[in-house]
Amino acid sequence: MKVLSFSYCFPSETKPTWGMFVYQRLAALREVEDLKVCSPVPWFPLLRPNIGEPNSQQWQQLAVYRPRFFYFPGMFKNTDAHLYARGLTGWLKELCMTWRPDVLDAHFVWPDGVGVALIAKQLGIPYVITLRGKLYECLKVPAQTRQCAQALQGAAAVISVSSRMAKEAEMLGVEPQRLHVIVNGVDRDHFRPRDKGDCRKQLGLPQQGKLLVTVAHLGHRKGHHEMIQALAELANDVTLIIVGGAAQGGTVAGLQEVARNFGVEDRLILTGPQPYAKIPLYFSAADASVLASYREGCPNAVLESLAAGTPVIATDVGAVPDILPVPHAGRIVPAEEVEPLRDAIADVLDQEWDSESVVRASGVKSWTQVATEVQKVFKGL
Repeated sequence: MKVLSFSYCFPSETKPTWGMFVYQRLAALREVEDLKVCSPVPWFPLLRPNIGEPNSQQWQQLAVYRPRFFYFPGMFKNTDAHLYARGLTGWLKELCMTWRPDVLDAHFVWPDGVGVALIAKQLGIPYVITLRGKLYECLKVPAQTRQCAQALQGAAAVISVSSRMAKEAEMLGVEPQRLHVIVNGVDRDHFRPRDKGDCRKQLGLPQQGKLLVTVAHLGHRKGHHEMIQALAELANDVTLIIVGGAAQGGTVAGLQEVARNFGVEDRLILTGPQPYAKIPLYFSAADASVLASYREGCPNAVLESLAAGTPVIATDVGAVPDILPVPHAGRIVPAEEVEPLRDAIADVLDQEWDSESVVRASGVKSWTQVATEVQKVFKGL
């Protein structure tokens, strides 16, 4: 089967870790299907006349096309999906002359899913949409909600990375028989239990005391403010490490100021962006990982921590209830509330955890297992 996968969120030379979870699923699927990737690049002549990304490239084992599409930065956002389709239709017609896909595989409902739905209608090719956390943003905008509903209703199948989003899709008119819940996987060779002391030494982290780690960008919706406030109410030997770069609503300076206000600036470590190869070391160095997000799709930070054998405290968002078995591998707390977060962290840190037991309890899937489930959906179209 020839599969053409679409995702604006995908690793590149300028953003090597962006959309890594999309890449990993597609790389595993490429092992069993003839798959190519289209990662469109938004273009506006006044702001981005020359874009650094090549028009096509081999990204590790995947053939990746990066056609440009015109968009309006910061305005007229309800037109993004239509501009996406308009910019890519001619390119895809040309590709079909030498390699016609059997299915179009759209990751993220907006703009990829809606844009691909418009293209598929013109070319007569069935399409599948994978729902990720972007759906929740679209549901806040009526014009985008209508476009998403139409695209989802016309899809040959809809894959959701959480049970919660699958229910949203049903409410948007998708029949249950076309819905498939397939959570993300993990690179089990990369994320596995390791010696805590060795990992701390490699990363230059304190050997003594309790370490919490969160792997997420610094944007406001990741709940870092609540984590820092909770840290101020925990024992003085607890240190919080935040691994991630600046994002909308969050900067290193901003979080340092929050920490100073709560008197914990000496117990907060902000590493900035880190190479993907180092992320397993941070999870294994920690006594627990925390994800205090306000919204998520299927957070790989939770899955990767569990695969490393490190217990997780996470907010009740997205796929967290699907992937975090409590109480055997951590705790789930309400989002945007400090007291339950603080109490759950204290509870987890007060216990002795066996990393292998955490891994067994979690039942985390490999990307190969996930690809097999996705392949089954495609074969059933």
